[in-house]
Amino acid sequence: MKRTKRQHPAGFTLVEVIATAAILATLTTSSFVLVRTASEAWRRHRNDSQQRLQGVATLQHIVRRVRQASEVTAISSAADVSGSITLLMPDGSSAIWDHVSGTNQILYGPVTPTNLLAAGITELRFVGLKADGTTATTTPALIHSVQCTLKYSLVRPAGPTVETVSCTTWLRAW
Repeated sequence: MKRTKRQHPAGFTLVEVIATAAILATLTTSSFVLVRTASEAWRRHRNDSQQRLQGVATLQHIVRRVRQASEVTAISSAADVSGSITLLMPDGSSAIWDHVSGTNQILYGPVTPTNLLAAGITELRFVGLKADGTTATTTPALIHSVQCTLKYSLVRPAGPTVETVSCTTWLRAW
């Protein structure tokens, strides 16, 4: 009896094709999820960095100008979370900062605060301090140093996180 070799047709069976397609679909889906998660984490980190930088830069701007000022001419109460301050500069001009709580913006200007200095700032407080550096006052003639505190929110999946930056500076003209 002569044996005949059974010839297998070239190609894949339907089961092999379906298994391969399922594995490729799983790998592709998991790759997209991984890339999307990494992209979202990077975007959140970038936004956090920008918000922190904006908060610190705003505080540095205010502190620099307070140090240059001759005197404080107006200041909001320490309890006001949407504070404002007006300084008299050595050249006789004014510098004004005002927090707009409805838009979470800090505005700055020489006569009226109309220039946007920062956005996304949820609170801005100014505390005028007497010569001892600890006693709070709102009487402009008694203010020798100013404590400035601002807060901003960072967006998180579990809810916003509030961060605070603060600085106390002396008027050099004192």
